[in-house]
Amino acid sequence: MFKKKEKKIKRKKHLIQEYTEAILFAFVVAFVIKNYIFQNFKIPSSSMESTMLIGDYLYGDRLKYYFTEPQREDIVIFQYPADPAEPGLPTVENPNPKYSREDFALLLKPVYWDKINKKIIWHQKKNVVKRIIGMPGDTITVVNKEVFINGNSFVRDYEQHIDSRIVPYDRGDLYWNNEFMGSRDNFGPVIVPEDHYFVLGDNRDVSADSRFWGFLGRKEITGRPLFIFFSLGQPPAKDIRELVLRQQGIINPPSNVRWNRLFKFY
Repeated sequence: MFKKKEKKIKRKKHLIQEYTEAILFAFVVAFVIKNYIFQNFKIPSSSMESTMLIGDYLYGDRLKYYFTEPQREDIVIFQYPADPAEPGLPTVENPNPKYSREDFALLLKPVYWDKINKKIIWHQKKNVVKRIIGMPGDTITVVNKEVFINGNSFVRDYEQHIDSRIVPYDRGDLYWNNEFMGSRDNFGPVIVPEDHYFVLGDNRDVSADSRFWGFLGRKEITGRPLFIFFSLGQPPAKDIRELVLRQQGIINPPSNVRWNRLFKFY
């Protein structure tokens, strides 16, 4: 008379399916955080000393410039313009890469499939930090290492010069699109275009910045340094001679944890 209700049998997920879903979820969360919220990286060069030192590990804030515009003297994070935009492309440093662009398939930028080695790789330009000096519309000139903005001297307490030599304008080797721009110490003048910035490293004599590769586009800015979460390295080089000797491996001061730099905010 009465039919028994059939129990619905809930099928358990297969263990492999559970692991796969968990891995995919973790990948998506990590992808969103890394690309849209926070990023962490290590300072590899002395171009921002003594504001930032080689071996400083930073957390970067990716959200700030979604809501506000960069301002003069902001320290910004961006991807180094001279690096290849995609894997397999030639660069000035590596004109004949081992693999070609056709050896990689784009999955979801910056994730690619390496066809040769049969694996997923993460490819993007390396993160760089510099300080905004020139705003859109500014005229920038460097005279005997001193920066001028719209004809006015722009000297602050954070820039440093570790090379006492001054390279004259006519002995420079800086070119933008085959146009001679002068030297690292005597440069310009140039006018910063709309939606672009002129950026410099605080350690002016050893920084590869706008003097060398041009203006930084607004869309290329990915964030700003937030704080140092760890710092390990040598003391900053006192002059250009010491820096060169270190690079050659002739002198090698010991590295130490810099406890006083931990959780330094910018």
